[in-house]
Amino acid sequence: MNPMTDLGLRFVRRPGPGGRAANLAALGATAIVALLVTFLIAGSLGLTHRSDRIGWRTTDDGDQKTAVGVVNEIEDMAGGIPITRYDVAINNPQKQVAPPPGLAAAPKPGEVFVSPEVAKHWSDDLAKRFNTKTPTGVITDKGLSSPNEWVIIHGVEKNSPGVAPTDHPKYLDSWNGKALDERMAVLLVLVAFGITLVLFPLLSLVGQAAGVAAKRREHRLAALRLAGATRSQVLWLSAVEQAVLGLLGAIAGLIGYTLLTPLIARIPLGGGRWYVHDLTPSWWVALIVLIAVPVLSVISALIGLGRVSITPLGVVRGQTRKATSALRLGLLVVGPIMLAILGTGGAIIPLLIGIGLAALAVRIVGPFAVQLIGKFMARTAKGPVALLAGRRLADDPKAAFRPVAALVLSGFVTGFLALFMPYGMNSTAADQAFEFSPKQGQVAAVAKDARQLLADAKISGKVTTDDHSVIISIPPADHEKARTALYNLVPGKVPLTNAERDEQDAGMYKDLRLGVALLLGLVFVTGAASTAAGAVGTALDQAGPAKALRRSGVPLKVIERSARLAAVVPVIGVGLPVVGFGALTGLALSGGEVLTKGSSGVILLGAQVIIGLVLVAVAGAAGAPVLRKASVG
Repeated sequence: MNPMTDLGLRFVRRPGPGGRAANLAALGATAIVALLVTFLIAGSLGLTHRSDRIGWRTTDDGDQKTAVGVVNEIEDMAGGIPITRYDVAINNPQKQVAPPPGLAAAPKPGEVFVSPEVAKHWSDDLAKRFNTKTPTGVITDKGLSSPNEWVIIHGVEKNSPGVAPTDHPKYLDSWNGKALDERMAVLLVLVAFGITLVLFPLLSLVGQAAGVAAKRREHRLAALRLAGATRSQVLWLSAVEQAVLGLLGAIAGLIGYTLLTPLIARIPLGGGRWYVHDLTPSWWVALIVLIAVPVLSVISALIGLGRVSITPLGVVRGQTRKATSALRLGLLVVGPIMLAILGTGGAIIPLLIGIGLAALAVRIVGPFAVQLIGKFMARTAKGPVALLAGRRLADDPKAAFRPVAALVLSGFVTGFLALFMPYGMNSTAADQAFEFSPKQGQVAAVAKDARQLLADAKISGKVTTDDHSVIISIPPADHEKARTALYNLVPGKVPLTNAERDEQDAGMYKDLRLGVALLLGLVFVTGAASTAAGAVGTALDQAGPAKALRRSGVPLKVIERSARLAAVVPVIGVGLPVVGFGALTGLALSGGEVLTKGSSGVILLGAQVIIGLVLVAVAGAAGAPVLRKASVG
């Protein structure tokens, strides 16, 4: 075995003073990275799996003469629950193809196949609407997007209303089409934006995880360089040590994700909770995580140890890094300008690049802002606490910003999303009228039939007409009974109020709101892990100066207070302006239009500030014991 490889493994097993805390912090942060990366990959693949199982319902790839079947989608409702109904007609019975997923055979006229949820809630109203006491069969999970899906597949005659050529239905070349479901497509776009927004906090967390352990090995590796070790040997030693920690963290993250999968599957996205197998990572996903996370950790560690391999004396003498340049400020305008030019109608890839450039600008400009704040604090300090904190920020702004970088980036995400919080639909429960729009010349006949059907069912209601529609006002208590009575009044059109139609469309808005909440959750978890790991790393990094200050008579309380202040200042001094920059980027994308209604955006911004301060306080509390122990001497 290579001596440096053996030495690296030995350092993992016996990390030395303070090394165990650093390795545990690095291991925990890396495990969270692996867990989140697995969740993002498995979730994206899970959405495509869900869409593939129901893709045949919305596929339109057949020809009218040769298509195996015809499908018409109809919005339905039963017991106040929105239902999606598909009228299906067999167009070419001689064509030998596999049946629709989840069904034993293609539905014949009059047959009714339902999802398990509909089967559980099968009622007398549904039995009357479809003229069957019980459903013909239950759709298996191979034909469902979610175990909570409410769907009915109704077999009808060829050329009947809704599936006739004049109604422009969907023609299927086979029963196994893979068209991307519209709802799943929106969620996949949301995932793409989410990955872009959470990418830099995740990379920051990877760098923080590697940096925590790297800080402890700087002096040790510098000593090896001074003792005669070559640059390549030092880098190899560090790579071995970090690779082992990264691999262990990746394994821990995969195990954690596997244990959490049943809970994650309960998240109601895309019309209901998930099947667990949709979220279970395949072997190649696990392999990607086991390779990518350690590789990123090694790269981050080697970048952080660049000055060790080149100037070991600089480490030993405690030289600070080169000051950051004001030219970085120019990066702040690139992303917003690009988004303003593209607008919300732009292609997805350029939009993602524009958002990514804006987030990258925050990461690059952050240290410069910290440096300015530190110099100002040092010049205006009235006591030792502010003076020590200011000097610490000004001397090494990159190191000061690194522990809170993910948290500050979460401020950018929050500011951006605060303008795009979906707010739902506008109709109210007071809207209680059914409205039909019959074909031209049929308004009077439909109104007459409606009055007769209501009279036969002994339901009191008012039927009115205008030039193009029939409006039927029904007391709320009789809605379901009236819907059943009027179910075939206009073939292919289910009696629904405007409020009920909005309830059908509300699922998409609920998905968007939940998606935004999940995205913010991922960002804040990343920020919390990065801040906690950074607090430990900062405490270990400041052990030498803290030890010298204690020997010179500076009270430990002053040292700890200055460390806490140095951690809080970047979050407040940089994080709050970054929230505004995120909102500015969102405004650039939307063309100056605030899409959020009500108080959602304000609540989101307030929560960001409160959560940020709480995380910094908790991280500071976690780092204080490490600093206290490491500075003893």
